[in-house]
Amino acid sequence: MKDRNLWMKKEEKRTAPGLKRALKAVLGHKIVRLAGIAGASLLFSASAAQTVLADDAGVWQPVENGYYLVGMDGSYLTGWQQMGGKWYLLGADGLMKTGWEQENGTWYYLQGDGAMATGWQNIDGKYYFLKDSGAMEGTTFTKDETQYTLNADGSLANAKKKKNTGGGAYTLAFLDADTQAMADSLNELKADAFDGDEEEDYYDDDKKDYDKDASFILNGKLQQIAERRLAMARSKGYGSSRIPDEGTLDDYLKSIGESTARRHTEIYLINCDDVTQAEEKLLRNHDSDEKKRVDRVIYYKEMGVAHQQVGDKHYYMIILMR
Repeated sequence: MKDRNLWMKKEEKRTAPGLKRALKAVLGHKIVRLAGIAGASLLFSASAAQTVLADDAGVWQPVENGYYLVGMDGSYLTGWQQMGGKWYLLGADGLMKTGWEQENGTWYYLQGDGAMATGWQNIDGKYYFLKDSGAMEGTTFTKDETQYTLNADGSLANAKKKKNTGGGAYTLAFLDADTQAMADSLNELKADAFDGDEEEDYYDDDKKDYDKDASFILNGKLQQIAERRLAMARSKGYGSSRIPDEGTLDDYLKSIGESTARRHTEIYLINCDDVTQAEEKLLRNHDSDEKKRVDRVIYYKEMGVAHQQVGDKHYYMIILMR
């Protein structure tokens, strides 16, 4: 990896005494190696009880509490190792790491299969951004038209459109295409409703955020809540704004210690053929001038948007807060 001595250091080795005996215990019978299979080697037992696929770095050796990576010279590999184009972290004892790991003050996330994660990841309900090097992003950053603000633990605090760019839709890189489409619809509603009264002041003071009300802010906590409420609604049911054993949105907010002082609402769109039909339901029920202002989407400033597809039907949960 560029500019990272961590990635470029020589592989560390620990001799694996009785390696063949250890591998025999796992694989059974005599070990045979065949080369030339898609640039890799295949290690297998004569009884064909189990196979282990290996490439340039070595051979994965399964054990009761995880995996070792055994080098071609019979040593246990440690530290960062590349296998099949993916990076893995092996502990000082040679065991493959998973989950969060800190190296030289930098946090990395190793997925369930041990591979280093990059890009946006949903980990335990929170969104994190991991650079191409695998390092967790820890500070606010802007990508194209979107500013991402992070909490102290690196999780997403909020995302919003870069100021003074006119408002409306903007990219939320951690959302799937259908959820992004719904977020775009909500943001276009905000832009259409924005009267632009502050624009003249902006020209007198170029630091003023004249279009701050022309898009929603995606709130990281509301996003977590929307995703959970949708999952619970799909598994337990939903009626009269209540989920069995969880209650209303108010009930849930109180149960997790969140304030209910700010105005908020929950919109559940069900059995939609596609996002277009979901948007039509949203407009019909939550964008009419005849509705009370608290029942209109544009009254609110922050959002969380979740989506699930079940068969050929789409479901959305939208949480809005003033």
